[in-house]
Amino acid sequence: MDAQKAFTIGFLCCALLATCLRAAEKKHMVVVSGAASRQVNNHPWSYTAPGQANTNCSGSADVNGTATSTGYGTANISGTVNSNTSCNTTYTPPQTTNGNWVTVNNASWVTDVVTGDQYLIQCTAHWRGSKCSYLTGGSYEADLEGNSMWITGMKGMKKDTAKYNVLQYVRGSGGLMSPVNTKLLVVGQRAQAWTPDENYAWETYQVLSPADKQTVQEFCGQNPQKTALIPKDAPIHAVGCAAWISASNKAER
Repeated sequence: MDAQKAFTIGFLCCALLATCLRAAEKKHMVVVSGAASRQVNNHPWSYTAPGQANTNCSGSADVNGTATSTGYGTANISGTVNSNTSCNTTYTPPQTTNGNWVTVNNASWVTDVVTGDQYLIQCTAHWRGSKCSYLTGGSYEADLEGNSMWITGMKGMKKDTAKYNVLQYVRGSGGLMSPVNTKLLVVGQRAQAWTPDENYAWETYQVLSPADKQTVQEFCGQNPQKTALIPKDAPIHAVGCAAWISASNKAER
């Protein structure tokens, strides 16, 4: 093999390795949830224990006979033995135990706010404390790797992450953000790039009601290092004040 062929093969291997490494990287984004569905699945089961039989017996015997000495301390005995034996049998029939195992399939369409790409994602909750959640609307942080997507959002009063499987993908024709905000987020533009936390905080803020936006403004103005939980009565969103303030400043430039 000459030097030129060796160089070409080496270059192709390096290029292939670089492509594989890029494919394996996680893509971080902010998504907005759309149509969603929930399906409850019942999995009936039963187990039958086999029957059992136990028998207990007891008895007694009477011996009648005569002994004839044969000398030297020995004797022959001849007679009859009358015995009486009684048995009692108890039987336990087969016993069947029935139950039902319930799983819940949570599916939702989510859209990347920057590219407009759409993903149909689904997770299955196997038990009451499962992290698999039903998406109720709004925006979420997301990480995509292969056919797996991790969605981060509020579950009650806590921020949690659940893993979903990507069932369908539709390439988008453009993002959901305004041209100004999209320009700020695109790498290579003269405008300063946004961090994932700023992106998530700002997009979450954009979908809030006017009253909730006012709450974020007032709360973060007084607590710049805390997190605003929206809405107050039943929080489903968490807006980091530091990221929101930074994003607000960038959006105004």
